[in-house]
Order: sequence, then structure tokens, then C-alpha cells
Amino acid sequence: MMHVSQEIWLDRIQGWNITDCAVRSRDVISLCLRRKVDPEDVSWTADSDIPSRLMNLFINRDENVFGDRTYAGLKLPKLGVCSVPVAQAMMVARNADGQVVLLGGGRDFSDEFIAPGKYPMTHRVKTLFGCAYSVGQGRSIYKRAYIGSWLPFNEGFPAIEAVTSHGFEDMDAFSEGDMYAVGGHGDVWHFDGERWSHMQFPSNVQLGTVTCAGDGQVYISGEGGSLWVGQKSSWKRIYEGNSSVLWNDALWFEGKLWLSSDFQFRHWDGKSLAPVTHEGRQLWLNGHMDARDGLLAVAGVERLNVFDGENWRTIVEPYL
Repeated sequence: MMHVSQEIWLDRIQGWNITDCAVRSRDVISLCLRRKVDPEDVSWTADSDIPSRLMNLFINRDENVFGDRTYAGLKLPKLGVCSVPVAQAMMVARNADGQVVLLGGGRDFSDEFIAPGKYPMTHRVKTLFGCAYSVGQGRSIYKRAYIGSWLPFNEGFPAIEAVTSHGFEDMDAFSEGDMYAVGGHGDVWHFDGERWSHMQFPSNVQLGTVTCAGDGQVYISGEGGSLWVGQKSSWKRIYEGNSSVLWNDALWFEGKLWLSSDFQFRHWDGKSLAPVTHEGRQLWLNGHMDARDGLLAVAGVERLNVFDGENWRTIVEPYL
């Protein structure tokens, strides 16, 4: 399995922060990188002035095989992947048009725009059944129907002015007729294949992730790192957190719910959010996560680690 060489790290990764990862397949992992900014310059540097880099790593090669492209002007880019209609990685900028840049698919693809002039405000790019969805503020969801076309996925949402108490931060699904979206202050919605319906939720705290799990339950994480389980309008809090940050990602892999934040990496063991261990040792990982095709990836600012259900391997680490 690939381990990024010192030469590639010095040339393409040193001086950049890894801000997200996405598993395109068991063979390809995509990274979103942003150029590091001197702490003295942070206060006057606009986010859109920070260069962004999209990188595909072909990890099941003995040699280092990768592709990347660097972009200017992308504000707060979010990373995603799709396999429909072709396998690609994408970064979506949080700007007025929802600019999308693409890498992969066998040729160069022009930039796409989710909703020109409508501020889709993408908070997450979700991959469901091979398709990419932009999940954003103000109950804004768009589905990439085909190359160059993102369609509103909003049947059932009331036509009212969006406020900060409305979602969304995340969505997930058991099927195309059984989807959930969450965000805002206790803002939970369910899609039945035809329209979205508002669900009751026992708290108005900020919600961050939703996971349609392999055990048939839906898990929602929120403010403080708390965790709820249930379905539709029936929810039970199973963990009350005291963290100052939300979980970045929560996903189901190898029969467990895994959660990652900028500071922690945990799994739900049925009673508590327990540290992740391997061969008797705790794994000190954090950042963002993704899982697909039998592979779990965890990306911190400087590292990328993967787990195939049996072994953990380091793909990217700094050479100091």
C-alpha cells in the first residue's frame, strides 16, 4: 500500500494543511488541502485568498501515484466524491454560486455552479448511492443529477426566509425513499421518496451529523458532542457530551459508529464514546473521516491513516 514519499511530501504537501478526506473507492482517496497561513497574517487574510489543492492518491500501488490540481479563490471549500455518472473528486466553494471544481473522470471537466446567485452555502458534500449532494445552510440541498447539473432537492420545505436556526449540516439515507437531514437548532427532517417532512426532536441544540446505521437506527450528534438515537420523531439521548466542539463526522463502519472531531477520535461501544484502540494501544487520531468500499480514512492536519477492518496504515505523515 502507498506511503507518500519524502520527495512527494516536500513538493506537494509540505506547507499545506489537510482539511478533509474522501474515500472514492478502496483504491483512491481524495484530499482537500489549504495553504498554511502565517499566524501573524490570519487576521487580515480572506479565506478565499488561501490557495486550495485537490489531490487524488492511488493508494494500492507500490509506487507513489497521484494527481492534483491547485485553485485560487475558493472560499471554505468542502470535499466530496461521486461514482455517478463518472468517478470524480470535487471541491465546492461556499460562495454566491456554489462553484464546484472537479478532478478525475478521465478528462478535464469545466467548473460547475450549484445554484448561480442563490448562495447554496454548502456545509457538506454527501455521497449517497453514488451521487453527490450539496448540504447547506437554510435547508438547502442540491443533488448532482448529471455532469454540470445540480437540481434542488427541496420538495416539502416551506417557502420561508431561511434563518440560522434552520439546517442543514449533514444528511444520510437507508434508501432513496428513507433519508434524513439535520442541522440548525434541533432541525430534523425526513424524506420518504416524494417529499421532506419536519420531525420532532427533543432538543434545540445545534446539530452536526446524522448517520443511518447498519443496525437500523439513526444516530444524530450535536452540541457538546452529545449523541441521540432513534427514527423519525422518536429520539433518545444516549450520551451527554461536554466538549466545546461538534463532531466533524460520524459514520457506520464494521458494525460500529465512529466519530471524529478536531481533537478526538471515538467509537460508540453501546455505553459510552470509547477511545479507538488497535492491538491494545489507543490511536491518537483526529480531524475528518470518510468510509466507503470497505475502507475507513481519517485525515488530520498533517496525516492520513486508513483502516481496512483489520489493519491500520499510514499513508501521509510529515518528514521532519
